[in-house]
Amino acid sequence: MLITLGFYKRKPGLSHEEFCRIWSEVYGPLYNHPEVTRYLRRYVQHRLVPQTDFPTQFVGYDGFSESWFDSAEDRKALHATDYAKTHLKPMMAEFLDLENSNFAAYDSQVYQVGGAPPLFAR
Repeated sequence: MLITLGFYKRKPGLSHEEFCRIWSEVYGPLYNHPEVTRYLRRYVQHRLVPQTDFPTQFVGYDGFSESWFDSAEDRKALHATDYAKTHLKPMMAEFLDLENSNFAAYDSQVYQVGGAPPLFAR
């Protein structure tokens, strides 16, 4: 499983409320398309209130997302589709400050609620 996290800042001049509206009401529904769902297993948006009182590298982010894929190849395949090139990517540029947003990819997920961390055999 490949999980890609995107940490987003809104475009300058856009209010946090407008960013959240566009992200959830305009951009989010674009993911309910066969060219996307063919490759994407899960998509989650997390809207944040930008923090100014906590000294971390994530200060000022308006939200983050999780995009779950079966593999890195599926992620690449989604981004290579005509739909991603003509709908997803251009729309991102409409409301995101892409220069100041960050992306990270992870290849596994660990669930832990209290207690000792789980052991994994490799």
